[in-house]
Amino acid sequence: MTNQDTAARLSFELHGAARLWRRNFDRRAREHDLSRARWQVLWLLSRNEGQKQAELAEHLDVAPISLGRQLDNLENEGLVERRRDAGDRRCFRIYLTETAQPALKLLKGLSEQARSEALAGLSAAEIEQLHNLLSRIRANLSGEDN
Repeated sequence: MTNQDTAARLSFELHGAARLWRRNFDRRAREHDLSRARWQVLWLLSRNEGQKQAELAEHLDVAPISLGRQLDNLENEGLVERRRDAGDRRCFRIYLTETAQPALKLLKGLSEQARSEALAGLSAAEIEQLHNLLSRIRANLSGEDN
C-alpha cells in the first residue's frame, strides 16, 4: 500500500474514531440527562468562562440563535448566567453558576471513562505521539502556523 493510500484512509479513520468517541461519551451523558448541546456548552464555558455569546456559538459551530435558545434553557435551570459586557452593552458574556459544578464534575468523570476506553492498550509514549501528530494536523487545517 502506498503512502497516498494510507493518507487517504487516515481521514476516514480520524472521522470514524472521533464519531465513535463522541457517541460513546454521548451515551454516557444521556444516562444523566445531558444532551450533547448541553454538555458542550457547559464544558466549553468551564474552560473559558466569560465568552461573548457570539464567540461561544463560533466555538460550538452553531448559529447564535440556536445557542441563544440553549442558553435560555441553561439559564432557566440556574446553570449559566448572562452578564452585560462592560465594554459593549449590546452583548452578553456567559458565566457558569455554582449550580453547574455538580454537572461539571459528572462530565469530567464521564470524559475520563470515555478517554480510558478509547485509549486502552496505548502506551503513554503512543498517546503523547498521537497528541502531537493530531495537534500538527489541526494547526495545518486552522492556519495557525501559516
